[in-house]
Amino acid sequence: MKKLVSWSEKNNFIFLTAALIGYIFLAACLDQFWQGDGFKFLQAAMVLVLAGGVWQAKGKRLWYVTGLGFLLTTTTLAFFSFWFEAEGLVSLYLAIVFCYLVMTTWTALKQVLFTGNIDTNKIVGAICIFLLIGLGWAHLYTILNFWFNDAFNGVPTEHWSTQMTDFIYFSFVTLTTLGYGEITPNTPITRFFTYSEAVFGQFYMAILVASLVGARMSEREP
Repeated sequence: MKKLVSWSEKNNFIFLTAALIGYIFLAACLDQFWQGDGFKFLQAAMVLVLAGGVWQAKGKRLWYVTGLGFLLTTTTLAFFSFWFEAEGLVSLYLAIVFCYLVMTTWTALKQVLFTGNIDTNKIVGAICIFLLIGLGWAHLYTILNFWFNDAFNGVPTEHWSTQMTDFIYFSFVTLTTLGYGEITPNTPITRFFTYSEAVFGQFYMAILVASLVGARMSEREP
């Protein structure tokens, strides 16, 4: 048991990365095979993602306690929004998840880019950060589309949870600057966040490569 705990502490990004990949894959499967109420399972899956984020930050007491508060609040809101489709509950749920994804991304960035030597955990952490960035922007787009009518072209007028898959797709296409064009921003504010994500994605890759190369070079210096 002690060996398992020690291993998990040294590889703290594996759980969160697995949860993020599982969440994205689940969203795609639900969109493909089980639309409608099936998307409410995404909220339960997001709770697991948040739990993974708490686990990877457990070495930092302040972030760990803050994360637990976010996790408890999100779980409560997910439970109530499952039964009550109040706009206020949905907005609060999406906003809290977005804030939590931003917080988790920041703690992961500090650990991956600014501390220690290069190891497997850092490589996994870099992938984890990329997934967190894409999901964070997807939640932001969902919030904007929930608040403003016709914020995006190409997104069906459906339940917000059903639209989440479209925005996950749109977010990663934008983050990687592929820009296929099926979904496009329709208002000045959504255009701003769209090109901001594209710029952020390019800077992340440049900073990541520079950081990893710099860390590798410093390891080789006598």
